[in-house]
Amino acid sequence: MWLALLALLVGACTPGATPAGSPDTAPTAAPSTRATAPGVGGGGTLRIALSVDPASVDPRFVADDEGELVVGALFEPLVALDEGLRVRPAAATSWEVEDDGRRFVFRLREARFHDGTPVTADDFVRSFTRLLDASAQPPSYLGHLLETVLGAEAVAGGEVPEGLRAPDARTLEIELAEPRPGFLQTLADPSLVPLPASADDDLEDFGARPVGNGPFTMVERREPGQYLRLTRNPDHHRPPRLDEVVLSVYPDDTARDQQWHDLLDGQLHVAEVPVDRLEEARERFGTAPDGYRGPGVLDGITSTVYLYGFDTTRPPFDDVRLRRALSLAIDRERLAAEVLAGSRAPAYGVVPPPVPGAQARACGHCRHDPDEALALWQEVAAERAASEPGPDEVVEGASGPDDAADGAADPTPGAVQDLLVPPVTPPAGAVTADEEAEPRAAWPAELATVTLTHSRGRTHAAIAERMARDIEEALGVDVELEPLEFGPFVQQVRSHEASVFRIGWETNDPDPGAYLAPLFSSQELGRDNLTGFADDEVDALLDEASRLPEPAAARARYREAERRILDEQPVLPLLWYRQSRVVTPEVSGLRWSPFGRIDLSSVRLASG
Repeated sequence: MWLALLALLVGACTPGATPAGSPDTAPTAAPSTRATAPGVGGGGTLRIALSVDPASVDPRFVADDEGELVVGALFEPLVALDEGLRVRPAAATSWEVEDDGRRFVFRLREARFHDGTPVTADDFVRSFTRLLDASAQPPSYLGHLLETVLGAEAVAGGEVPEGLRAPDARTLEIELAEPRPGFLQTLADPSLVPLPASADDDLEDFGARPVGNGPFTMVERREPGQYLRLTRNPDHHRPPRLDEVVLSVYPDDTARDQQWHDLLDGQLHVAEVPVDRLEEARERFGTAPDGYRGPGVLDGITSTVYLYGFDTTRPPFDDVRLRRALSLAIDRERLAAEVLAGSRAPAYGVVPPPVPGAQARACGHCRHDPDEALALWQEVAAERAASEPGPDEVVEGASGPDDAADGAADPTPGAVQDLLVPPVTPPAGAVTADEEAEPRAAWPAELATVTLTHSRGRTHAAIAERMARDIEEALGVDVELEPLEFGPFVQQVRSHEASVFRIGWETNDPDPGAYLAPLFSSQELGRDNLTGFADDEVDALLDEASRLPEPAAARARYREAERRILDEQPVLPLLWYRQSRVVTPEVSGLRWSPFGRIDLSSVRLASG
């Protein structure tokens, strides 16, 4: 998912990232100052803290988890995923999958938008076409969700792709260019929802008060930076138990301290917990048994993975041994425990544990083994030193033609010296003839320094600093850190100017292919495949897995592909994210899924 990739490159989803604004700015909470229990309406007001002001709450332009939370309450896609990640009916009551997963036919339930207009199959066709239309102004960056629809690549100017049809008001047909049985799960994405015909009349107005088909409505216009109030839609087929949900925005509370104080003061039911308050939160509220369902501290592993990638297309990291060496040098357990206080989990693969088909130890070189790391680095250094001219050798072509003819080589001053490579010496701690000599190994120039490039942010910086310490201690090299602002960072990574760089990835699609195909398929070179990795066998495994109708067989192929990818080590899996939220005891039925989704219709507040 390109959107998620960029969001994580910037650090928008990283608690340690530092947004603009004063850290002393007060949150923009709703007028009521207390979290209310059920009243006359029966449901009460649930109050949730948002750490980021949503970039958009229009499904076509949603760009962050906070925006998806709002969109998920205001709109309803064709299907949804239950707690077991099985597809269940939502806006569609039933469906048929035909032609081995190439054609899908949905029967829609009778429903209305919040403005009273009926929801029809044409509304889905129109909204899906808008996502695919790169010529639309502004364009959506979510068209990748539908790129397998037949004719998707030819959409322009509102022309409906061949694969989207509405034979009647309550029948929607979707045909793909090739079989993709897993596409049914993709259709549960919060952005793949119907929009009323009026949605394009005034984009600004629609973005301020979206008109959806979901269990909650937005009665008050949204003002950026302000709270959002969502009100119960009694006419929905699954009417909520709550009267309303108020989402209070804390955009300048990067440490989450204000959220924590407001939670303790009774102004919130759900808040993110500061890393240094996690133990206190567990003592006060307990821990959710499964990590995802309140009340208590939610600390389950999420769908986000934190990686560092290599530019595998150019030296020195076109050599897999060097990529493996850096991976072996890093102590992931200490990184997660000491730098991030357990708010992350050490990662040993690309696909996080909550995704069906994930494997615990996909990466054979993600263990901490400094000795093996050093051995690999020395092996490469010795080969490169042996292949370079020594102090008494003449570089071919460095002398003039007359010298070459009579063998009296008299190279141009400096020509040889510029290409000399210091001999490989033992690593730090070895006995040397000169006690004053630098105890560090004298590596060839291109192996003497490693540069870690990352987007700015406190957490990113802390992680890079710890990685640098591990690499320097294991290999005796210099590690330079290169923190960049968003624009220059993305430009460097995409133009192959960064050798080792941070990547973040998350997806709403509970499928290993949603991680492996975008990042490592050769078809994604120049797009989400930023490392330049290409492997024919991996391509074949990913393609085969995407076509298999039986999930178990598909997951087996994905596991094989992940192992092969990580044996080549184009990326360093470092961390899997954890939830860091607390839910107060008054709340029941709230489950914050690993994919950032909440079914607010099922949440209750106890009387008190």
